[in-house]
Amino acid sequence: MLAVQNKPDPPSAAETWAEAFGLDVASSKTDPHDVNQQLTLLRHELDLLEEKMLASSFSESLFKPYIKRVRLTITTNNISASWKTYRNNLSPETILALRYCSEILENEPTADFEELEKVLSDLEKFKESINSSSVNGVTYDFVISQINIIEKAIKNYPIVGGAAIKKAFSDGFADLNVRSEDLAKEEETEVTKGIGKLWNNLKTAGNEFVETDRIANAYIGIINKGHSLAENVIAYLPGTGS
Repeated sequence: MLAVQNKPDPPSAAETWAEAFGLDVASSKTDPHDVNQQLTLLRHELDLLEEKMLASSFSESLFKPYIKRVRLTITTNNISASWKTYRNNLSPETILALRYCSEILENEPTADFEELEKVLSDLEKFKESINSSSVNGVTYDFVISQINIIEKAIKNYPIVGGAAIKKAFSDGFADLNVRSEDLAKEEETEVTKGIGKLWNNLKTAGNEFVETDRIANAYIGIINKGHSLAENVIAYLPGTGS
């Protein structure tokens, strides 16, 4: 919230939020889809904050009116309007109330943000190497899909926290599961090994969130076996005898 609180008037709300989320500011003016997605995540987190505060012993009057002001600010409606339409909702009192809520509620573990940034950097380099390689077909589609899942998790982490990383492992496992039979016909390559390295690094960065997560550990177990990812996931499927 502090990142957008004092933005000047000229930009639209879409541009202001795009900059805060690290999205393409120029394209947000004509296509705010990505901004809307991030605001929807932020709205969900705000709803969770209100639920937790309502379950606390603090009076509603100390936080509910201010949460309402923030909710009006992060709406996806009329996002092309000038930022000044929304800016006044983020008064110093509102920001202070959010700070108190943050202090009152139990903090969740934090991921190693530097490690997450490194994973994102490695991911971009890996993506470039894929696009300049001879990999195609089923393997290419799988690798790009896995890259997108990891990238989305890292970009969503500042908003939803560790839930984004846990969801990535679940989505990654499901994605491999769906594609496993087709991938089993493909040869193991350095490319699929590269995907395994990215997942291992993501687990290292978000260790506190995933160290006890069943799906995350199952997926890392598959990757670390050092054999074909597809063959490993097939072994986990019902009726395979494993």
